[in-house]
Amino acid sequence: MKHKKVVYVVALLGGCAGYWYFSSEPAPTLAQVVISNQQAQVATHQPSVVKQMQPKQVMVKETLPESVSERFSLLAEAYAQELTLPGYSVPLGVNDVHLLNPNQYVAQPVMLEGGASASIVMPKYRFSFPEPVVITLEVDGLTVTGVSAAIRSELSAHKEVLAKGDMANHDGKWTVQLDATEEWDGPMAVNVTFSAKGKKQTLTTGIEYSYPAATITGVGEVRAEGSDMLIPLKLTVEKAGYYRVRANLYTANQQPVALLTASKKLSEGAVEMELKAYKGVLPKQDGEFTLGSFVLERRPAVPGELTRYGRSNEPSYDLGEFAVGQLSDEPWQADEQEMQRLEFLQKMADE
Repeated sequence: MKHKKVVYVVALLGGCAGYWYFSSEPAPTLAQVVISNQQAQVATHQPSVVKQMQPKQVMVKETLPESVSERFSLLAEAYAQELTLPGYSVPLGVNDVHLLNPNQYVAQPVMLEGGASASIVMPKYRFSFPEPVVITLEVDGLTVTGVSAAIRSELSAHKEVLAKGDMANHDGKWTVQLDATEEWDGPMAVNVTFSAKGKKQTLTTGIEYSYPAATITGVGEVRAEGSDMLIPLKLTVEKAGYYRVRANLYTANQQPVALLTASKKLSEGAVEMELKAYKGVLPKQDGEFTLGSFVLERRPAVPGELTRYGRSNEPSYDLGEFAVGQLSDEPWQADEQEMQRLEFLQKMADE
């Protein structure tokens, strides 16, 4: 009997915004190579002799379909291009809508009888205490009455109602403001109920609400260090932990420049985090810059723990004028792990 040694290659790669990527942070972008060795022995019995046959090892190489190989080639090319710039300073353009508006709530119209539609509209998806939650119902092609809204906790066993209220009609839009308490925390369901043509209907959507784990209070003096523009970010931390902050860098006339990211373990109290903008993503000429569109996260310390969010006292901060010309022209050097990932993709493309 022939026995096979089979080599399986399983690529578990994460995708984002239409392209594949590896991340130096813990993320679902991994590659695993699983090697399965099967060995067995088969004995044949004859009337007077028991003879044990030695298994022969045969290597079977599984080649990737051409389409898969081509995909790895494209991934390798895209990843090689990404490695020309540091991950903490990514170019940002006017078409990067999801990055320019990281906390945007996207309304989803629900189709009703007779071609009518209704949708819940929110000013954003993620809220921090003490912000009120303003809920709006937009209806097209239908007359509705008895409109009300309620917010329920998704974490409580019985979906506890945290707040509710009747919605008032203003120019065809039904609106209510529900005020928060310090107990509001975690994922929440927003229910809007109304009556139309003798039927009662309910629409549901989701939001995140939290007591801020930390607050961005301002920025320090911007300075140059090698090929990076360094931006000290001032914070007040309520709960110590491992934090990640993302912010968008803009020119003075609000043209997007770069998405900046930094991670750091922070203690409670007044602390600083440093954001860096690489020269390769900055305008060629000197100018004034602003920083905004903040996303501040306290990462889970153990499995099952929720991500906690912070907030900023201001939506954006002026950084003043910065002389881009003072930065050095040294090229960005990818680290050893990033180069190994690139080599893996290139090897898979050649299979």
